[in-house]
Amino acid sequence: MKRRAWKATAFLAGVSCAMMLGVLPLRAGTGATQENEEDGVTVPQGHKEAYEAAKEQMKEAPQEKHSSGSWFLAGAAGMGWPQADSGSYGNSALGVNQNEVFTGGLQGGYYWHDPDKWGNLSFTAEAIGLYTGASSGMSIAGASGTGGAASGATVGLLGLGGTVGYRIAKSFEPFVGFYGGGAIGQFSNSGLSGSLGTVWGYWFSPAVGMRYFIPNSHWFIGAEALFVFMGDMNGFNKGAQLTSVSGSSYLYEPIVMMTIGYAF
Repeated sequence: MKRRAWKATAFLAGVSCAMMLGVLPLRAGTGATQENEEDGVTVPQGHKEAYEAAKEQMKEAPQEKHSSGSWFLAGAAGMGWPQADSGSYGNSALGVNQNEVFTGGLQGGYYWHDPDKWGNLSFTAEAIGLYTGASSGMSIAGASGTGGAASGATVGLLGLGGTVGYRIAKSFEPFVGFYGGGAIGQFSNSGLSGSLGTVWGYWFSPAVGMRYFIPNSHWFIGAEALFVFMGDMNGFNKGAQLTSVSGSSYLYEPIVMMTIGYAF
């Protein structure tokens, strides 16, 4: 009986050893397929060379340049309503009160908008040129033909300025701004034998408006309102003769324009 028990024990021990010897190669094979971690990415050991080659190709690939803004150009057209303080032409009273005049021009400059740096804010630095002119309601006491279609005023404005905007829903952008520069005006009246001459001055204006950026394109449209103050428009140079006009320190002109532009 004891012999049989000993044989059974020896047999079980032999089976256990055989099983252990069979498991060891399996564990070694499993260890051979273990995964390595490269740069935070889990890579099977057999694919390490391919991963390194792909990483080198990514380094050599051209990187897309990040831009915070772009150049733009816009055209503008609208209406203005100029008027001036009371003044005098020699001993005659002078007044300017135009009803509506066409206003057109160009705006161009650089537009900044980078959500990573400034959130919803945007900025522009721009140059502006405006033309405003039509028949005016110029009136000079004692002169015939004044106040009608024969009276005219043509004013050109050139200046620099900028705006600050706030982007809403990726497309709409209300903004405020300020412009200023030089102005040249020419005035005429049939009752005074034609042109009163030209005059140089300066101008400045606050601005408020709205831009709409058309999705998936470079185009934008907008509306802008200015309240232009033109100063030193109080002396008309008619050829070699300087005709003094006193009192009209400023010509005021509210302007409303529609704009359409393209960002490069």
